Amino acid sequence: MRGIINIIAYLYGREAAEKLQRHVVEIERNKDGRIRRVYIDGKLAFVLRNNDGYLLPTIHGAMFLERKAVVDSEAAKYVAMGRNVPAKYIISITPDVRANGEVAVVDPSGSIIAVGRLIYSIKELTLKRGYAIRVRETLEKTTQQPPPP
Repeated sequence: MRGIINIIAYLYGREAAEKLQRHVVEIERNKDGRIRRVYIDGKLAFVLRNNDGYLLPTIHGAMFLERKAVVDSEAAKYVAMGRNVPAKYIISITPDVRANGEVAVVDPSGSIIAVGRLIYSIKELTLKRGYAIRVRETLEKTTQQPPPP
């Protein structure tokens, strides 16, 4: 259990690991004994990316991240539908984010609406051109239930 918290601390910072200390953390492993999914308080929070072993946060896991990008209200409704985030609509971003790192996308009121991969570095964001965050999962698509078969 302590090992997974150390991995999350390495990938997402000590603050994220400290938030996890107060929660129930469960690990699902594959048949070889490797980490496949991480559940926090019974909800899926992190999944393993197969090609490099990186733990990717889900919407529930994004609540534990300190690395956040705030988008304006105009872009927030499109991001909530699954669109990528253009650089010109990012209002603010935490200073410790890295290019190709995972970030939580937040609307101006502070609610997490999506999680995705930051494509640019902070210096490149100042150009205000192109898509800065490739959205992987949104709150709206997570709350929608598929129709029963």
